[in-house]
Amino acid sequence: MKSTVEYKLKQIKDIWNNFILDYEYCSKKIKSNRDIKSNYLGDILGYFNDTIDIVFVDNYNQKYPDKFGFTISFLQAIYVHQDFIQEMLEVFKTGIEKGELKNDPSYSINRNIRNELVGHPIRKIEGKLISSTLFSYQAKNDEIQYLRYHIDNNFDIESKTYKILEIQIRHREFLEKYLDIILEKLKIILNEYLNELKKLENVIKKGNLETIIKLVELYFESFFEIGYLYKRKPLTEICKRRSEHIRYERYITKFLNDLTSEIQEKRNYVREVCEPKQTIISLQVKKKLSKIKFATTRQSVKINNEKPVKENYIYELDKIATRRNPSDFEFFGGMLRVKCKDNHLIINELEHMKNNIYNEIEYYTSYNLICEELDKEKKPNR
Repeated sequence: MKSTVEYKLKQIKDIWNNFILDYEYCSKKIKSNRDIKSNYLGDILGYFNDTIDIVFVDNYNQKYPDKFGFTISFLQAIYVHQDFIQEMLEVFKTGIEKGELKNDPSYSINRNIRNELVGHPIRKIEGKLISSTLFSYQAKNDEIQYLRYHIDNNFDIESKTYKILEIQIRHREFLEKYLDIILEKLKIILNEYLNELKKLENVIKKGNLETIIKLVELYFESFFEIGYLYKRKPLTEICKRRSEHIRYERYITKFLNDLTSEIQEKRNYVREVCEPKQTIISLQVKKKLSKIKFATTRQSVKINNEKPVKENYIYELDKIATRRNPSDFEFFGGMLRVKCKDNHLIINELEHMKNNIYNEIEYYTSYNLICEELDKEKKPNR
């Protein structure tokens, strides 16, 4: 019963994490304020995950003390879910307010049960008793039952009995209905965002780096967190030096290739969200140093034609990428130098890195060129 609800909540969570929080363009489309920027909606979605099993439990065979505790937690979790949905409807500017929810039976019936039994078991208005309730000892395992005394009934005792399954079904219908409304609003935001990314793709094809950087700053700002030098100032400086050495040209090419790849990943993810499926492929935003994927073992193994796999360099590359001081570089760079002693390009770039160890641009453009050279060396001849 809960699988569809969990699926929709996961969609919202992924969109929130990968679009609303990352891109100002998307965050401006919702109720954006200091509270939203604190990511409290992430807490709401986490609370849903923590309580979903309480609501959609299927084991009702409990003794009275356990049944008492279950009923309170069960109804209270439903109540909190309703409040969270109301908050989310407001955050995502759906136009649905609490008054409309009160007119929805999937909301109001369950809420009234909770209010009478758990929220206000003794209810007064301006000091005047309106009603009182207490748990019944006669409830069956699959029921919630309580005794109520109400002013409308001259405080004569009456028994209220509700099937747990009916409460669950009602709550599931409530959640699915309003989560769908939220998702539809998010899909509109995502499609509008894709239109902006299309403009960026068109500019990439034209190759005007200054315009590309400007549009990334406006619509794709979290991309700047992916690469060491993915910022306006270093990219502009590198671009000016493209003709001086291949390391600068290669770095600009890497930037454009990574940017194109990330945009396509966003596009693919939106397609997954907007198509009705029962499974969702979560977007994994790749914040990595390069596109290189190395083997996980240094041991040579035999493959086709008895040729050994090329040596693995990931350990040394990781170290010289993150431990930038002369002694560490001398040690780990020296290890790489020994492995690549016959590759003059790599030897030269390692020397360039050593001589420019505190210069971000020189160091990481050389580092990237070494990574590309080793990646090319890995690939079999065609």
